[in-house]
Amino acid sequence: MSKTTAKAFSNIALVKYWGKGDEKLRLPVNSSVAVGLDGIFTITTVEFSESYAQDEVEIDGEQFNDSEKTRVSQHLDLIRQRAGMNHRAKVVTKNNFPKAVGAASSASGFAALTVAAAAAADLKLSEKELSVIARQGSGSATRSVAGGLSVWHKGSDSETSFAERIEYPSEWDIRVLLVFVGEVKAKKISSSVGMNLASTSPYFKTAVDEAQQNIERLRQALSQKNWSGLGKVIEDECYRLHMLCQTSTPNILYWEGATVDIFQKLQQLRLQGIEAFFTVDAGPHVHVVCQQRDVAKVKSEIESIENVNSIVECGIAGPAIIISEDLF
Repeated sequence: MSKTTAKAFSNIALVKYWGKGDEKLRLPVNSSVAVGLDGIFTITTVEFSESYAQDEVEIDGEQFNDSEKTRVSQHLDLIRQRAGMNHRAKVVTKNNFPKAVGAASSASGFAALTVAAAAAADLKLSEKELSVIARQGSGSATRSVAGGLSVWHKGSDSETSFAERIEYPSEWDIRVLLVFVGEVKAKKISSSVGMNLASTSPYFKTAVDEAQQNIERLRQALSQKNWSGLGKVIEDECYRLHMLCQTSTPNILYWEGATVDIFQKLQQLRLQGIEAFFTVDAGPHVHVVCQQRDVAKVKSEIESIENVNSIVECGIAGPAIIISEDLF
């Protein structure tokens, strides 16, 4: 066993899931597709040692709260069980972006934790095996293990629910602009809580069926190199997710005024021939999907919108990796 550090990137779902088929294993109600974002990431160092009386967990210089620490320790138990050892661990993790705001910090966090902990425990695991373990910490972490443009297969059990990369047209120089709006703070209703309410929407079953149809539409757009077709799927999926949120009991409205202003700005730009598209996860912040040639114009137009806080430009990230620079 040795101290090991991993780096994993956040991702944004283009075809989304909202609701779990199995709470304990974090199996989703439908498959999904996401793209890794190279501009926002988590770095995590893990060390197992008999000298630790209990797991020590620290994020960005602060101790985790009790529930967060328990969640990390339970995830480390998966690694300990597979490695056949019971040493406690020290975990230090650092994000370059805010957590719990709707930017998938748990995805990059649990992907980095899984990859670092597995290596620190001397486990030689395939990317699929790492993806399966990461999913049990945070569902979308399975996609951050894979990186790139990936599909997370719903699966029928733990071993068949994992993410793998899929191809996209190489001539598309894809960029994702993460637009933070208003005050960047933890959202009032977490994704976990929101997902547990999803089935209270009268449209839940229809929405789940539509997700699978939209994966096929997305695959078709990719095979036909149809950029505008891809964008239509992305925006349809944004509306589908938030329709579930807004019609659950209680209702959940994640959007702010600036969120909708960005939607409208992009619709205006498309009338000018600039094909940029929006999607939003569980929060108010907007991910704008465009091509490199349009980045400058899109950023300039969005920056003019009131209550836009900041914009992070991202390319498509690779998979989670081991790095040499430890955090302690």
